[in-house]
Amino acid sequence: MKKVEANRYPHSATLFKFCKEALEIRYDGNVKVIDQDVGAILGYDPADCSHWKKGKKNIRSLTTLRSIADHLNVDESLLIDITSGKMSLDEAVFEFKGYGNFALNGKSLEVLKKEYFKNPNRWQSSTGKIPAFEELFDVQRKAILSIVQDIIHMGGFVEAPVYIPELFRLFQGISLQINPEAELATQILHEGEGLELKTALISRESDARPYVRFLAVKTLFRHLILSQHPLCKHFAEVPQEILDIQSNVFAGLMLMPGDMLRKEVERMDTSFDLIRQLTETFWVSRALVNQRMKDFLEHGN
Repeated sequence: MKKVEANRYPHSATLFKFCKEALEIRYDGNVKVIDQDVGAILGYDPADCSHWKKGKKNIRSLTTLRSIADHLNVDESLLIDITSGKMSLDEAVFEFKGYGNFALNGKSLEVLKKEYFKNPNRWQSSTGKIPAFEELFDVQRKAILSIVQDIIHMGGFVEAPVYIPELFRLFQGISLQINPEAELATQILHEGEGLELKTALISRESDARPYVRFLAVKTLFRHLILSQHPLCKHFAEVPQEILDIQSNVFAGLMLMPGDMLRKEVERMDTSFDLIRQLTETFWVSRALVNQRMKDFLEHGN
């Protein structure tokens, strides 16, 4: 048998790691995922599975990638970006997890209703009042949009993309630090509280990466709330169950402002992949573009 150099195809090895992590996320810790489970996606025997894991086997044919995409229920373009080296493992896993909900609906809303009516005192505000359910769990998109529009005006942002360093410079106490040697892919550190709060987002990858940009803007929204910034004083007592959704809405609106989105769509060549054009213009992922487009079509901004 011909001897093959170890890790000759590093991006194929990254694809293997991604598939394993994706399966672990799918099973949510209820099933221990082993290497053979990854190999089974393509019907590989233990030897072929080992070669794939060690980067000795080049996984690149569209048929093979389509099989993986179907099994994991992901977009083929995500796998193509991994195998071409355009996307790191950290970013790929983040993309697989998705960009969260932009609205309360379905099962989550029913669960919250049951919790609310079972123990209403849990939701008592600092004034002793228990807000009505509809008031307590309102995403308040209109108010978030108003904040985004104020920030866009403050920063003089008129063209896509919105640059994170310029955005952060508008506010005190928040910073984005790029450290390729960081132990974690991303880490958020807080020091102090209230008006003295300092927040740092530490990332292994550059601020141009879509998932870092999304996390940075989500972190900004939370920082503005925790630091009692006048823009976000209205959200000071928002329940944690809805804060993450509001952060997603804020990030989507901030990274793809309605006016910019409308302008870019009007001048794009619709004979080509519109989603890909938008990802390249706004420096965001396909997953976020899909979420934001649904949000835009529903609300018109």
